[in-house]
Amino acid sequence: MLSLYLFSLLVGGGLLIAAMVGGGDHGHDGQIGHDVAHLGGNGNAAEFLSLRTLTYFLFVFGGVGSVLTWRWDAADVLIFALAALSGLGVAAVAAASFGYLRRTDSGYRDSEDSFVGLSGRVVVPITSGGMGKVQVVRGDRTFELLARPLDATAGGVSSWKSVIVVEMSHGTALVTPIDEALLQDGS
Repeated sequence: MLSLYLFSLLVGGGLLIAAMVGGGDHGHDGQIGHDVAHLGGNGNAAEFLSLRTLTYFLFVFGGVGSVLTWRWDAADVLIFALAALSGLGVAAVAAASFGYLRRTDSGYRDSEDSFVGLSGRVVVPITSGGMGKVQVVRGDRTFELLARPLDATAGGVSSWKSVIVVEMSHGTALVTPIDEALLQDGS
């Protein structure tokens, strides 16, 4: 049985290392039962039958089984049951945690391009050719962004009150003023 535990530990550990080195899961988690989530219900079977939870199961099953085999003089069946229960427990917690994050979009981060087209209020005056700060509202959240003028040669930059985000460049909003007179004439 020790060879089964060591094999599981090595495969699970290898997959964990590959996931850490390789980055994220790029929007999918290798679900074996991918279509189960689309067949109705809340997709709990599909969340549990993923490569991620299999990886956690193998790592914990192998680790617990190996340690108990080396350190504890007990029946193989008891060690196997404890290792399997430990692996299933960790896999269930991982599936529930990642399911919660997916349902609530807690781990979702919008790209900076999602700020393009939003209007904002200047909170720290933008200097000519320099930086300032603008406050924009996206959804139900307010963000303060570093900002600089889209046109570096624009005049009167320090008097801008309302701007629109035209482009994002490495976390900095490139903005242009909103013509207040034009907005009032259009109403």
